Amino acid sequence: MSFEDTIRQIVREENEKHLNNIKKLLKEHGYQEAPRLLKVPEAAQILRIGRTATYELCHQSEHNGFPCIREGNKIRIPYTSLMNWVEEQTKDVV
Repeated sequence: MSFEDTIRQIVREENEKHLNNIKKLLKEHGYQEAPRLLKVPEAAQILRIGRTATYELCHQSEHNGFPCIREGNKIRIPYTSLMNWVEEQTKDVV
């Protein structure tokens, strides 16, 4: 192994340690990474509305711009798109 490869390995190991420490700290403080695609009950929980109301938002998505993806009987809601939609809906409220 060359000197350069050894340095790269040391840096890689140190980065891994730091990343693990950051993940541990985030977990201790209650942070949970959101999945990229949410199920309707998960989106309902984030929106603090009922499941039925969230399904209704999905069914009216063509009119209200609610972000949802239909795949057969499944409905998935992209997390980032949902957050953007909420931001857009609350833009004039505040």
